[in-house]
Amino acid sequence: GWTPAAGSAVKVPDRDTVWKVEQGGTLTPASPVTLVWDNGQGVVFRRTIRVDENFLFTTTDEVENKTGAELKLHPYARVFREGTPKIEGFIVQHEGLIGVLGDSGLQEITYADVQKDGGSKDFNKITGGWLGFTDKYWASALIPDQTATYRGSLRVIQKKAATARESFQADYIQDAVTVPAGAKKAVEQRLYAGAKHVKVIEAYQEKYNIKKFDLMIDWGWFYFITKPMWHLLD
Repeated sequence: GWTPAAGSAVKVPDRDTVWKVEQGGTLTPASPVTLVWDNGQGVVFRRTIRVDENFLFTTTDEVENKTGAELKLHPYARVFREGTPKIEGFIVQHEGLIGVLGDSGLQEITYADVQKDGGSKDFNKITGGWLGFTDKYWASALIPDQTATYRGSLRVIQKKAATARESFQADYIQDAVTVPAGAKKAVEQRLYAGAKHVKVIEAYQEKYNIKKFDLMIDWGWFYFITKPMWHLLD
């Protein structure tokens, strides 16, 4: 979505916003869907959602500024998980929060460790990479524009009531996008929500130039041996 720059009062879509379908019907790999919402202040938001056969979602968020002044908005994304999931618990396979955040490299945090004091991590002025959750066979990963600068975090949101469950979040927010008066600006962001199939992951890495997306697969410390060995066996 979008969040206003500091000092801006522009109304942006939130979790309660009711969008209208502008184009398309059922979302399929062959048929994208475009949604539209007018904030009543002269700003129109459009979101086009695409998905491919392997469950890579691509969203194009466009802002049309019909006001007489420029707008500054930050694109953001988050993936959220409520409650600690059941995991296999193999010492040689990571399950939990994961990401490659620019030059900070691969980050792996278990659900137990992130709940400890100082377990959450924030990363500033990052370019390139991805972040999300990994299970044994499946993954959900946010993929920002690989040329944009952003702030990212892998964190826990502790329960506030005895009956509540802890929750986990991977998120990022990009530098502000300036939309001149009478103009349109769009950003493209991606979410992978599918199987950890080596050839699929590697194909996305090459196609979209995603920094070290192949590390979604837990190759272990001896990456330089295990990955070539897998390809040889395959």
